[in-house]
Amino acid sequence: MKSNKLTVSWLIIVVFILTAFISATSVDAQETSIRNITSGKYALKNLLAGIQSDNEGVRRSSIYFAGKYKIAEAENTLIDQLHREKNAGTRILIALVLYEMGSVDGLLEVKKLSKEDIDPKVRRMSTQIYYEYLINDQDNSLSSN
Repeated sequence: MKSNKLTVSWLIIVVFILTAFISATSVDAQETSIRNITSGKYALKNLLAGIQSDNEGVRRSSIYFAGKYKIAEAENTLIDQLHREKNAGTRILIALVLYEMGSVDGLLEVKKLSKEDIDPKVRRMSTQIYYEYLINDQDNSLSSN
């Protein structure tokens, strides 16, 4: 019984934090090139390798930084990783990053995720992420899809 209450409390906290995160961010995402951030010659290659890493911590950190800096070149790799990812929390993180990047192709994949994922938490969160994008979709780029 105590464990059940703890799980529900934890879930409420996570949903609250993710909702606050989504609400606090602007959808006017402007993708940047990694060349605008660093002159490192292998930076993009390392970031993409990190997104596909077998190490969960490296993978999650790389996904996070691709979203934080809105690295346009990482979009396709993130979408590919979304299809391969086994960890439900990481799938949600990828969906959030694609939302932050304003990726139309990525958000269409988030829409599919909201309907087809086996994990109910992932379906619920990706549905909310997709609806948040639709609410803020100023140029109606997804309304025709």
